[in-house]
Order: sequence, then structure tokens, then C-alpha cells
Amino acid sequence: MSAPKLLLSVLTASILSLTLGACGSDGDKVKKEYDRVEEQVRDEYDRVEDKVKKKYEEVEDKLSDDEKSMAEILESVFLPEESLDKFLDKLTPEGGRGGLYVGHFVEIDDGDDSDIDIGAVYFDISKDGAGSVDGSFSYQQQACQENNVLGINSAIKVDNYIAGKVTGSLDTLKFLDIKYVSDLGIETPNLLTTFAGNFAKNEAGAPWKGSFEYQDGLGGKKLSSGQDNCNVSYTISDRSNFKTYPLDYQLGELNLDITGNGSQKTITWQNPSNTKHVLLSQIDVNKAESGANGYVQNLLLSNLETQFAPVIPDRSTNYAIVVQAFDANNSLIGYQALVQDLPESL
Repeated sequence: MSAPKLLLSVLTASILSLTLGACGSDGDKVKKEYDRVEEQVRDEYDRVEDKVKKKYEEVEDKLSDDEKSMAEILESVFLPEESLDKFLDKLTPEGGRGGLYVGHFVEIDDGDDSDIDIGAVYFDISKDGAGSVDGSFSYQQQACQENNVLGINSAIKVDNYIAGKVTGSLDTLKFLDIKYVSDLGIETPNLLTTFAGNFAKNEAGAPWKGSFEYQDGLGGKKLSSGQDNCNVSYTISDRSNFKTYPLDYQLGELNLDITGNGSQKTITWQNPSNTKHVLLSQIDVNKAESGANGYVQNLLLSNLETQFAPVIPDRSTNYAIVVQAFDANNSLIGYQALVQDLPESL
């Protein structure tokens, strides 16, 4: 099921057009115009929110208070042709499986052949027929770049479907006049978008898969890392498709292993033939399952590396180590996960 564009406006689009057109204006004029646009966006959001809440009055007895607040986006994400009450009537205890699902997203048609279009994503999905979804998306083009994490906010699982909001910030907008960005107190693009997906029971690994699509005008725009000695430039796409798997899924023969003792651990694996990129994630399982940001590190490797050094804390922590291999077409050709305490519990 595809996710149609939401009606909710996002401030970033207005900020971009405003900033680009602000040359010659002083900071006070820019701020005044920004406030006007912000108020306009809030009015539009309130209008859509009222419409959604009215729809939910018809079925509010079917959801808990927490589920109601998380589910406000379902009507606009999933149901352009089917009423919400009919949708919720389909709830069954045998809905899509819950648990910790880890995978990747691939950007679609960003118009830039020089950057990498792969990122990391995980979901902690309720095991109930209707419940909450937590998780994070992560962008990182090079190892020197900060691991830019977008957090899932107000998300829900209903039967075989998930939907939610994604918020966070990325790197500096390369094409903007930074003076006027600074006048507005904005140094990085703040994103608000939605994701939508479904449980693919009959596919290998029984993944949760779907897509997310930005509504803020950033698609096709250049961004760059603001860190010293880290010259990273990339293009963000309007839309990305994601696919996540349970941690017992395995694709190919990666032979993922942890060797060494104490704080001298090394993660090793074998790359499948035709490997172009390897996405490696270290996730704090307890944080991921409690709604906090579980990503400890994500590495996007492009030199056929077969090992890396995990973060080893002073106190034993339960981690999921996930290795995903991709070919030149960004197709997944290898997947394996290990769950282990680091360092080992005494």
C-alpha cells in the first residue's frame, strides 16, 4: 500500500523559500516573515488535525488513550479510499508480528549518482494487535560524518500496518546563504515527515517494509557535513523505501562473528560476491526497546572491509550487531545479526 502525500505542511519548505529570497533584507524583516509563515502553517495543521479528530470520534472506543494520540495520522497516511472505522474492524490478534526489526532504507531518484543512497533503520513494534512503534532512521555518508539520527515520533501499529511521524535534523544546507539561516536561528534542516508500512508475511524473513516521503521541499537539494576536516556533500531524495527484518533472519553466508577478549573485541564477517556497500549497525537493545535512541554507531563501508571494532562500554550492555551487504544496484544480498552482551556479563 503506497502512502499518499500528507496535507500537513512543514516549516522547512517555507524557510527554504524565504531564506533564498531574503537577500537584501535585514534580520528583522526575515524574522517577521518567518513568523507569518509559521502561523500560516500552524493554522493549516490545526485544520487537518480537527478533521482527523472528528473521524476518530466514530471509533474512539476501539483504542486506548495512548493509541488515539499516536493514531491521528492513520487516516491521512493509509486511508484515502477506505474509512477508518472499517479499517479498525479488521483488527485481529494475528496481526503483523512485533519485536525489534532492523534493516535499511534506500533513497529513490535523488538525481545524484555520486552519493550513497543507503541508510539504517530499526523499529521496536508492539506485539499487540494495536500498539506503539518506536525506532530511528540514520543517515551517514562517510565515517567522519556525524551519525544523523531521525527519531520516530507518535507512531502506531494497527494489525498488519504501521505509520508514524519522523523528526530530526541533518547536515548544513550547502546551497543556502548561511547568513540568513543564522538570522533565523537555524543551522540545519529540521525535518518532519511520515513513514508508512506493512507486514510482508509471505516474503523471505517476513519483513516490515514501506516508505517515507518528505513534504518539506528538500528533495534533490544538496547538503554537506558541518564538521571540520570532513568534506561530505550529498543529495537527499524526496522518497525512500525501507525494509526491516527480525534479528533471526539471515540472507547469504556472512559468517558474522565476534572475536577477542574484554574490551579488545572485533566484529568479523565475509562479504558475498558482488558486494558494493556494507551497512553495519550497533544497537543498544535496551534503549531501542524503551523508546530511546538505540543507535550506538552505524558505518557505511565501501572498501570491502570485513571487520570493525564495536563500542565496548565499562558496564555490560546488550547489543544487536547487524551487518547488511548490498550490490551496485543497492539490492540487499546479505544480512545477519548477533545479539550479545559487551563486555560479557561476569
